[in-house]
Amino acid sequence: MAIALTDRDTIIDFEATLDRYRRYGSDLANRFEDGVFSKVIPTPKGPCLIAVQQVDGRIEMEMKPGVRAVEPDQSVSAVALDAARKVLGLGFPLRAFYDFASQDPVLASSVERHHGLRPNLQVDPFEMIVASITAQQINLRFAYTVRGRLVAEYGEISQINGEPYYAFPAPERLADLNPGDLLPLQFSRQKERYILNLARAVCSGEIDLAGLAEKDDTTVQRELTALVGIGRWTADWFLARYLGRGNVLAAGDLAVKRSIERHYFDGARVSEEQVRDFAVRWGDFTNLAVQYLLADYGSGGT
Repeated sequence: MAIALTDRDTIIDFEATLDRYRRYGSDLANRFEDGVFSKVIPTPKGPCLIAVQQVDGRIEMEMKPGVRAVEPDQSVSAVALDAARKVLGLGFPLRAFYDFASQDPVLASSVERHHGLRPNLQVDPFEMIVASITAQQINLRFAYTVRGRLVAEYGEISQINGEPYYAFPAPERLADLNPGDLLPLQFSRQKERYILNLARAVCSGEIDLAGLAEKDDTTVQRELTALVGIGRWTADWFLARYLGRGNVLAAGDLAVKRSIERHYFDGARVSEEQVRDFAVRWGDFTNLAVQYLLADYGSGGT
């Protein structure tokens, strides 16, 4: 049975919102093919595939249990609905942002070009951070390629309607790996160390990634950056792309800096601190403003 996620009054451009999942190549853990977004998510009753598509002017979700899962019940539905809403960025206050942006000619122009674009949020915090680590200091197309190899090698496979679907590798799976296991996938030794350290920190209880949602920005940044290989850049994207905090800015991201420089400084180079100072004017709409400027720049972030 299909569950409606939006109605005809919801502001959303379905194709543009989900385009990042195919822009840099296929994403095995987040498939967007032929107008359908599919993702295997863990639920209290086992793995479940959510399939999201646009039908007759509204967006609908179906839940399809894997061969080892029971039929969806209320607990499964709650997890699936939360995941689908995150993927579509339905929690972002787009109408209020558009009213705010109308007072800024640059943002107003961007809104006109990308009307209905919603930033996606990652469903799983571990996947979010591994994705950020993978993308550190390399182009996004290669990052997608390497991450896809990780999913294919270590992600759990669910057979659904006779077709294999991959879940993102669980921390427990990666925590058991040995140094060198990720090198054939073209991870560097340094990134391998960061990812395995993160997986072990999660499994040991050193950090509770899901619990970070209850903490303020400063605390989230402090706890994340205490881990090996996680700096301000990764912590900022976690706040933006997993927690969906409104006032966050990944000012150390080159695409973010270049986009703001091009739009507001006539292309002149400015410091990371100047970018942060400039973005204060956007307040709780900073995350949305940055995502729209990135869309103009041709990048969707990590």
